[in-house]
Amino acid sequence: MTYIIDRFEGSFAVCEQENGSFITIPRFHLPKEAKEGDCIQYIDNTYTINEDETSARSIRIQEKLNSLWED
Repeated sequence: MTYIIDRFEGSFAVCEQENGSFITIPRFHLPKEAKEGDCIQYIDNTYTINEDETSARSIRIQEKLNSLWED
């Protein structure tokens, strides 16, 4: 399962699921370096950051923002 960290609220991360719904995950379950916008995966009872998907998602978002400002 893959999630995107939307925001942190206290000791929880609010994460978007693949189907668009949201769940909360206790922050202590996530890697310490996890931040908003990171794509995380839950595999073998462990959450890890998917660096490739996080990077690709960041590029897609930046391209969309850039297209808004083009003439």
